[in-house]
Amino acid sequence: MLPVHEHALEKKTLIKKKCAKRMFNFGLSLAALILLAPVFILIAIVIKLTSRGPLFFTQERIGKNFAPFLIYKFRTVETLSGDPGQASCHRVTRIGSLLRSCKLDRLPQLINVLKGEMSLVGPRPELQKHVDLFRKDYETILSIRPGMTDFATIEIRDVSLLLSKVDDPEAYYINTVLPKKIKLAKQYVYQRSLALDVKILFTSVMALLLCLPFPFSKKEGAEKKTIKEVIEKYRKGIIIFIHAMAILLSNCFAFLLRFDGKVSPNEINLLIVTLPIVLLMRLFALQYFGLNQGLWRYASIQDLIDLGWAILASSIGIWGGITFLSINGYPQSVILIDAILLFLLLAGFRVTKRVYSVLTQIEIGARRVLIIGAGNAGELVARDMMQNPSYNRQPIAFIDDDPKKISSKIHSIPVMGNSNQLERVVQTLHPDEILIAIPSAGQKQLKGIISRCKSFGIPIKFLPSLTGLLGGKVSITDIRNLDIEDLIGRREIEIYDPQVEFKIKDKRILITGAGGSIGSELCRQVAAFRPELLILFERSENNLHHIQVELLDKFPGISLSVVLGDILDEEKLHQVFSMYRPHVIFHAAAYKHVPMMESHPLGAVQNNILGTYNVIQMADQYGAEDFVLISTDKAVQPTSVMGATKRVAEMLVRYFNQQSKTRLVSVRFGNVLESNGSVVPLFRAQIKKGGPVTVTHPDIKRYFITIQEAVQLVLHAAVLGEGGETFVLDMGDPIKVIDIARTMIILSGFSPDEDIPIQIVGLRPAEKLVEGLFEEAEKVTQTRHEKIRVAQNGKVTDELMSYVKKFASMDHETDPNEIKITLKELIPTYQNDSLPSHASSKTPSAWDDASPNNSLFPAPTRPPSSETPLYH
Repeated sequence: MLPVHEHALEKKTLIKKKCAKRMFNFGLSLAALILLAPVFILIAIVIKLTSRGPLFFTQERIGKNFAPFLIYKFRTVETLSGDPGQASCHRVTRIGSLLRSCKLDRLPQLINVLKGEMSLVGPRPELQKHVDLFRKDYETILSIRPGMTDFATIEIRDVSLLLSKVDDPEAYYINTVLPKKIKLAKQYVYQRSLALDVKILFTSVMALLLCLPFPFSKKEGAEKKTIKEVIEKYRKGIIIFIHAMAILLSNCFAFLLRFDGKVSPNEINLLIVTLPIVLLMRLFALQYFGLNQGLWRYASIQDLIDLGWAILASSIGIWGGITFLSINGYPQSVILIDAILLFLLLAGFRVTKRVYSVLTQIEIGARRVLIIGAGNAGELVARDMMQNPSYNRQPIAFIDDDPKKISSKIHSIPVMGNSNQLERVVQTLHPDEILIAIPSAGQKQLKGIISRCKSFGIPIKFLPSLTGLLGGKVSITDIRNLDIEDLIGRREIEIYDPQVEFKIKDKRILITGAGGSIGSELCRQVAAFRPELLILFERSENNLHHIQVELLDKFPGISLSVVLGDILDEEKLHQVFSMYRPHVIFHAAAYKHVPMMESHPLGAVQNNILGTYNVIQMADQYGAEDFVLISTDKAVQPTSVMGATKRVAEMLVRYFNQQSKTRLVSVRFGNVLESNGSVVPLFRAQIKKGGPVTVTHPDIKRYFITIQEAVQLVLHAAVLGEGGETFVLDMGDPIKVIDIARTMIILSGFSPDEDIPIQIVGLRPAEKLVEGLFEEAEKVTQTRHEKIRVAQNGKVTDELMSYVKKFASMDHETDPNEIKITLKELIPTYQNDSLPSHASSKTPSAWDDASPNNSLFPAPTRPPSSETPLYH
């Protein structure tokens, strides 16, 4: 909250502004009524002479704080008996049509302004029925007085003309025109100031004048060309004409000044004789220096320099021409005076146009941007916005922690306060988006700013790093990509253990699923430790090719073996393992898409269970040192086929660890950001398309982990594991998926629900509201790394191999429900809505704790040998 003295100061400032605006409105409206009295009288006479009815049309409109008042207009329609004053397009009089097109019918509203019912500038007043339809919006709009002109008046020139072109004018006005007017009215309310009122008034008057018919133009269809259209069409010719007139005037005035206003007939004759030479030389020089083509609204110092050179060159030419033609008696001082006058005159034209452009440059409908950081970066991007209207962005204020900058202005943009006052500034200005322009900000500072900004629900954008700033090319088009902290609200976990390098360096490493999200990142991180040989095993040729090209580019000289194969192809696996005899296997190949595996349970069983079984068999048979299985939190109390099959894969790891010389471990983690099938790329694609962003349930939560974090866990599991463990990374608390969606929308520069809607589509088949990382029966212990934990499990059922055989016997003729029932028998905690009601467990839990009287790992039944294929 603000201190009491700051509240009092703000209140006092607000009162001053209200008083200033009221004085401005009263004084200007009174002066206008006096000066325009002849126009009022003329219009009144014409209205009375050309149609029957009263002079004024009055109608009840809704004013400040929803107070009704009568608005005045000149009557523009023919009044029918018994129905006086009711306007209708087909009854508009000829003079009424002219008054409407020129907005002169609104002149009597100066009386409303004088009475205090309206302002010169403010949202246009509406009828009660229209206000009632959008009452919530009008609570903001009618916090100030309505006005004679505003953004909507400039943007929507002729509402009557628009309505005359549609079948249902009332519906079109309510559904199309009025929402646009409301948006512009709210923009004015948030942005209002006395300076803005002056700009809107000036722009409105100039727009009115420029839209008048040009008196000497030919009719095109039913209407003459407007003054604006004529100026735009003949702009270059008009510029040359203005230059020619300026040259003639400056030359004539030069003679008057030279001779103190007493020019003799001889000097006048000299002026007339030399005038063609002066005109031609000046025009040629102006054309040569490109001053006939330039846009005066962008006049700069360089234009003035070019103008000086053109006048200097032409002055030398004039002197040379007069000398060459032997024209005697021409005063050389006239050339100097003429040059000075012409420079001032032409420079004055350009400055006047520049001032006009500034006064009429109103970013109507532009997104209002609050810039955090009033340093060089903020100044550069604010200037870029102001000079490029096509960006549709308007900087409205700065926030900066430097006390010296507070209350100052940069390009007329105020520095409103420091970061602690951000909430107050946002509530006061209502920006459409926030731009963080602090390239040198540290991680802690940036995190604090982002945290504050996200709470407002306003789109956030970022400038590039300090490197971009030093290049001097910072512009609004530069925005920073999303950071992990922005999405999941925590810093990315980094784990370092020197033993990881020892485990991988100079070893032969095999990675299955090497082209997938996790597999490809594994390849990158493993390659950095310089293995003896890195074997990439992948069945997608495109993915395999991409990771191969990337590794060869990033790690020149690396020893790679690229294998296009399937983990269900036992013969291919035998060939690879017998040829390379890898020391460490990272098993990343798996089917992970939950809804798809519900529709294709056989594929999940074959790939996730039988494929894992094949790779474990090869690792054992060919003497691998370590095998690391990549599992998922969906394997905990599974509700999906995918989760259940990954649970069985974990069981296989523990089962074979007791009989194999290979150390087998599993790693378990949550949703991997940016991985294939993750919500992040899905949401990003939906945002890019304009929405909606689809979320299955408003309360659904997930654990999130980055690809880099996931791979660090996998690599450290190979070091920490003694065999049979399941390693889990501490990922903090689960996060609502809908919060991820909102954050991504905000950090992509949009407003949730307003710009990009979020749509709740319902839970997908076998989808849980909240995933878990541990089973209730699992004992969780800490490793030597603070962020890595171990799930200690109980006994694996002796019947596991019989189930593996049963899975191997399944084919495309197998009923999907039979597959799910079999999984349920093996995993009693597996719950699936599609399971038949009679399905139940036939065996003890595969994870039950061992009895104290029995061995924890009884001698397992020997699985089929490699000579006896599991597949029929």
